[in-house]
Amino acid sequence: MSINKVLAQEIANKVMQVIPYNVNIMDDIGRIIGSGDPGRIDNYHQGAQLAIEQESLVSIYHSEGGTKPGVNIPIHFRNRIIGVIGISGDPDIVSPFAELVRVTAELLLNQEFLFRERRIKEQMKEEFLYHWIFRNEDYDKSFINNGEVLGIDISIKRKAVIVKSKMNKLIPLHDQEFMFRLNPNLILYIVPIPSEVVKRIEKGLVNSEFKIGIGEPYTNVAKSVHEAKRAIEIVEKLDMNQIHCYYKDLKFIDYLTNKDPSLNDMNKFYEELEENSKGRELIETLISYITNSGDMNAISKELHIHRNSLAYRLQKIEILTNKNPKKFTDLFELFTGYVLYKMKTS
Repeated sequence: MSINKVLAQEIANKVMQVIPYNVNIMDDIGRIIGSGDPGRIDNYHQGAQLAIEQESLVSIYHSEGGTKPGVNIPIHFRNRIIGVIGISGDPDIVSPFAELVRVTAELLLNQEFLFRERRIKEQMKEEFLYHWIFRNEDYDKSFINNGEVLGIDISIKRKAVIVKSKMNKLIPLHDQEFMFRLNPNLILYIVPIPSEVVKRIEKGLVNSEFKIGIGEPYTNVAKSVHEAKRAIEIVEKLDMNQIHCYYKDLKFIDYLTNKDPSLNDMNKFYEELEENSKGRELIETLISYITNSGDMNAISKELHIHRNSLAYRLQKIEILTNKNPKKFTDLFELFTGYVLYKMKTS
């Protein structure tokens, strides 16, 4: 620990709020680096140099060169002299303040050291979290040890929970839960299982629009992070009306999107339909047919159309695609084609 000019001046200012004398702060070679008299900064202080050499309080009664009367007492940090604090004035008058001022300065230095230490640890932790959440390869011994030093047990299974909201509010974290801000609108939580973090998040987002992506639990959290992000992406691209985006419920869609390009020939059909209002009506009808499991009454009620109009639209879809929505295998292909189209074009 060393004293820089900013900290030295802060100490001088705080001490001078308590005592009515000028205070100088010198570094470990006796150079003035903080003072109530700005003109003395960077000058060498003979009394401070003597205090360092003698490792004790030094009183100066007469002015000599640039040295003024006063007392100088070493500042210690972890049993090492790191500077000197000087009080200008008649030594017989200012000496009683010397020990009090020294203790005050050392307390301020300890506070600064603890603050810096905490800040460095937080920076190290944030950097570790960044590597952790994006690390796809296996964890080696060095990586595991680094986690242990920061209090992170990376050997246990965790799941990723991503909150997307314009009003993200941080929640209190429990043991072995960690938070990382991906961007202003995305906050990532890495939590062990089981965890009630989703309920805690929801309490803090009352009256806000938000979506929560939830990955599966793994020892390698990067995979769960990818799944949580992907879950939100799928729900948004498909205009699915849901807040909780569980990847396990959307895994099949993701698989189709990445593994089955052979169904992309449906893209042209949906592209043509979306070019006009009548076509969009057919898409809306198909999606309603799927979400209502083919219940004609429920579909008619949802779309506000007569059953005859609904039957006409389903027939129109069959004519245009040669796929009968009432036939399960054809309906599956129609829905899969729609998913692929939306995921590609949104």
